[in-house]
Amino acid sequence: MKKTLFVIGTICLCMLSSLIIPHTSFAEKNLEDIQKERKDIKENLSATEKEVTTILTEIKEMNEEIEEYNATLKANKKAIKEVEKEIESVEDEIDALEKKIEERFEILKERAQSYQTNGGDVGYLEVILGAKDFNEFISRLTAITKITDADAELIKEQEKDKEKVEKKLEELEGLKKELKAIEANIVEQKEISLHKKEALGEKQTELKDKVAKLEIKDEELASLEDKILGEMAAPISGGTSFAVQTVDGGGALGWPTQGGYISSHMGERWGKMHKGIDIARTDRSTSPPIFAADDGTVETAGFNNGGYGNMVIINHGNGLKTLYAHMSSINVRSGQTVSRGQQIGVMGETGDSQGIHLHFEVHLNGALQNPVSYLR
Repeated sequence: MKKTLFVIGTICLCMLSSLIIPHTSFAEKNLEDIQKERKDIKENLSATEKEVTTILTEIKEMNEEIEEYNATLKANKKAIKEVEKEIESVEDEIDALEKKIEERFEILKERAQSYQTNGGDVGYLEVILGAKDFNEFISRLTAITKITDADAELIKEQEKDKEKVEKKLEELEGLKKELKAIEANIVEQKEISLHKKEALGEKQTELKDKVAKLEIKDEELASLEDKILGEMAAPISGGTSFAVQTVDGGGALGWPTQGGYISSHMGERWGKMHKGIDIARTDRSTSPPIFAADDGTVETAGFNNGGYGNMVIINHGNGLKTLYAHMSSINVRSGQTVSRGQQIGVMGETGDSQGIHLHFEVHLNGALQNPVSYLR
């Protein structure tokens, strides 16, 4: 009879083991796979976000470069207009000079006609020797000398004026051509920068889509991880409960930051126990404020060397405490009374942290709680 009872007991024990052990191993295996996949996703997210940051910097540089080209083009167009205006002024000056030259030419013709009238077709010597008396001789000689000297001087001035005008025109046309070449070069460089900016914008859109998909996947895995942790934390018939105590807080605590989402849940992570939840920013360009989850007294406020970085612990009474870690700055001090929703610091990445986020823990009578239960 004893032998029979022993055999029956052994069979029952084996049956019980077959029901319990596979369930635990399956849950742990799934949890390990999920946590590994989430780790890979976070590494991918981190690398992608760094790439987005690099692209944003490059786009900013492209914008600055394009603005410089626009400013240069504006200055260049102004210079071209000034040169064109100066060319118009010189052309007016040319017209005036040509008019003067024409007038001088008319003077030469008049003097030639006057000389022809006074001296006829004969040469200078005959004109001078043909004088009736000495006074007429002197008069004729002086007139001829003045005419020849004046003619020579007018011709020289004509040549100088023409040379001056032609040189000025040549310089201005050359300057205008140079400015036009510069303008064409700037336009070409600007077009290259615009194409680069467009390509960077397309790449940025692709990366943002990638980040969004990774975040959605991470949230899905986080929910699954939380579900498995809940199942693991529940008491198993005939066995003992999971080491981390879970209590339904009934949403007793307020959300401890502005916006954000749970990026990592409580449980086994990277070979060790993750004692709380991580709340990441939704807006990567800001560092959100951290709020007290409920009324209480600040028990600890300062830097923690154990990996938490800037940390605050608030005692809410009745054995309930909340912990806030990795803050960039702390706004409260030990012993200070705080109220629910009061800012106690700013989200950061001090201590052992990969990226800016808030590590949030809940303790009841010294035992770890799942913060999700208190925030629901």
